[in-house]
Amino acid sequence: MKRLSLIVSLLLVLLTTGVALSKPDLVVTDISWQPQEPHAGEEVTITATVRNVGTSDAEGRFHVRFLMDGTQIDAPSISFGLDAGRTKAVSVSWTAQLGTHTIVVEADQPFDRIDESNEANNTLPAAFVVRISPSSTSRLASLKVAVARFDDRSGSGFINVGEGVADELIAWLVKSGVRVLERSELEAVMQERGLNPAFTSDLATAGQILGADLLIIGSVTRVDVQQVSFSLGFFSVSSAAVDVAMSARLVNVYTTEIVKAVSSEGKEEGATGFSVDIGKIVALSQPAATNVCTGGLCTDKSYYYTGETVNIGYLNPGLSAWYDIVIETSGGTPLKWLGWQFINTGGCKQWFWDQRNTLNLQMPPGMYTAKLWDGISYIAPVNFQIKPGSGPPTPLIDEIRVGSNQFDETIVGRAANSALNELVFKLIQGMEEVAPAVLATRGALALAGEAPTPEAREGQIARILDDGRIAINIGASHGVTKGDFFQVLDTTNLIVDPATGKVLAYDVLDVKGEIVITEVRDLVSYGVKTKTREFVALVGDIVRPSAP
Repeated sequence: MKRLSLIVSLLLVLLTTGVALSKPDLVVTDISWQPQEPHAGEEVTITATVRNVGTSDAEGRFHVRFLMDGTQIDAPSISFGLDAGRTKAVSVSWTAQLGTHTIVVEADQPFDRIDESNEANNTLPAAFVVRISPSSTSRLASLKVAVARFDDRSGSGFINVGEGVADELIAWLVKSGVRVLERSELEAVMQERGLNPAFTSDLATAGQILGADLLIIGSVTRVDVQQVSFSLGFFSVSSAAVDVAMSARLVNVYTTEIVKAVSSEGKEEGATGFSVDIGKIVALSQPAATNVCTGGLCTDKSYYYTGETVNIGYLNPGLSAWYDIVIETSGGTPLKWLGWQFINTGGCKQWFWDQRNTLNLQMPPGMYTAKLWDGISYIAPVNFQIKPGSGPPTPLIDEIRVGSNQFDETIVGRAANSALNELVFKLIQGMEEVAPAVLATRGALALAGEAPTPEAREGQIARILDDGRIAINIGASHGVTKGDFFQVLDTTNLIVDPATGKVLAYDVLDVKGEIVITEVRDLVSYGVKTKTREFVALVGDIVRPSAP
């Protein structure tokens, strides 16, 4: 009986094992695409080959999911299953976008309908690069492009938004074969000449000095993060939907004319990547961050832990000018310059220091000084301390620098990169479109032996309405569009032609404030003050376009 029981048990084990092994097993064996070297804007056909390497047929419909850079582009089905040992090819279409991409194909996803012997081998990745077409490269070869620091109108609170997006845009353009000048060179020329980056004409002048033909000025207009989280103690599970929007304009540096305007948007959903509730932990051990735009030069904290970002701000009570920050040791040894920024009277700018010197080495704990430099002398210092210890185990979301690897790994970073991808493609299309006219202007000026002189589109405040709207004497016929931003100038020595009433000359004392256009008619536009600064607008004040 014992022997019989043993035999029965062995038969049951073998039968069970056989049933377990007799299952389908779906794998993706190959991914290909046509054309093999796609160019931006082309329709690409991506084909994946799925094979059933199991010992049993996969019965019934299952899907094959295609993910491009983590986002699903399609999930076609294999309707009648797949017999053991057989293969099946499925294809999807995708419009090529500039940059390096990773395509991932998953068999039996997203519904996982087939019971397989191995559920861990269903995925296959592949990478490829999309470039601009040779014809586009040829058409753009004669152009030089300058990119100004982007304006952050998003109110997101992220570090380095304008500078980071501009630098990322430059990198993408260079990879695409566009000849781009260094942004630092553009800002250096502006600082040396005392030019104001708020004026498109001043930016164009700097670009022209550097030999650029086109200038790109832009804005990050929206960074919306809709986050849902469930907290338990110090830890939380978070997910979010992110929407990032950008706009950019191409400016002919010889005329300061805006020759093309484009916009883009990127959306992402998923885990935020931040699982620790920093506020609950840090509040017990760190000083609270304060507003750095309350007056003079100040930092947001009195001390920082090793690796934390130091936030330095300056509210300018003096004349509009360029300023820079130098970080020094307590003994006065310079460690790093943080870069020039133009600050209007009453305006505030911020600098961020990552606690590293010019050699990218982490500075040790100790006392440090940030000094404000106006190009002639140091006019304000502020002291702070770096303490030993690692500080927060995870950085606060607004301490992640735009353009860093850490930022790119977040869903906000992925959404920003998606928006940049689209923006680059549209900008290159715009460059191709306007290149003949821009190069013709350059050629005509060269033949005439004239140095190109930028002419700014400008107007005056014609009336201030009872409801607070500000009417200016230029409209659609002058190229004004809804959403344009204009600086309101404080001027002196205003000279007006007595016959025509046209403004012939003036000297700029300062920028009073800014208005945004809400309604455009043929000869008149209506705007309202932005929230950047309160000011008194007067009839006759000169208005000039802001950098977008």
